[in-house]
Amino acid sequence: MRLKGSMMRLRTNVEVGGNTGGFILRQDVGVCAHANGPELVAVGQAAGGGGNFLVAARGWRHPAWVDNFYPQGLPEDWQLSYYSNEFRAVVVPADTWANADTLEVASWQEDTDEAFRFFLEVTDLYTGWGDFSARIFPLAGQFGGVLLRPAHYDADLGQLAPALQQAQRWGPVAVILPPGMEPSERGRHLLEAAGVNAHWPMGGERPRWLPGRLALALADKTPRTPRQWREVVENCLGFGVDSDTGFLMMEGEAPDIEALPVTLVIARMVASVDR
Repeated sequence: MRLKGSMMRLRTNVEVGGNTGGFILRQDVGVCAHANGPELVAVGQAAGGGGNFLVAARGWRHPAWVDNFYPQGLPEDWQLSYYSNEFRAVVVPADTWANADTLEVASWQEDTDEAFRFFLEVTDLYTGWGDFSARIFPLAGQFGGVLLRPAHYDADLGQLAPALQQAQRWGPVAVILPPGMEPSERGRHLLEAAGVNAHWPMGGERPRWLPGRLALALADKTPRTPRQWREVVENCLGFGVDSDTGFLMMEGEAPDIEALPVTLVIARMVASVDR
């Protein structure tokens, strides 16, 4: 069900370029209120060249968000609807969609508007793609892409090829490599030939994304200042400028919900300056 009534506006202080300013997330950059309920606009998106920039959390069911992000007493089955009024995408963890039946998945679609996007995490390279398709069919019109995230594979990524082919039938695909893993030359060629980017783990080297694909940046719970978030956003918008979608995913047991609106404000500012 969609949440009714006006939504509270989030306020955050963002330090950019040495200056600190207060920003209220309104229609142009965040949540706007409507007399009969929240009017959903392009929240969570900023122009990055010819594509879009999305910020999303991995999952929406986080106990640490209760009475922090989610209002006190909000029913659990309203959480996705509340989340979707503030952000434009979510990553559905593999165990969440794998343990959901078609009726539950259909409720996710009903609880969000048609512009909201679901990105599905897949951790099993031998996933039954027929079952995958049947299970998530209700999300077909709001499907953002597949994030392939096996725990183990070799640097040549040979085991990845069949899963890549299957996943691309659904839409854009990005690969999340295990920590510290660098694909071999053969592995990089496989990804390039498939038109798929490996994720950018942030920190260290700048992203090396191919144009025209899903460009994924992965943020853990490492505390970052607004200035550091600006550097992250600038890398995403600058190096993902030719991608259809630049995508920043917050993860962890309780993704940093306060960082999501901060990065959205910064992304809007950076994109407006670049125009």
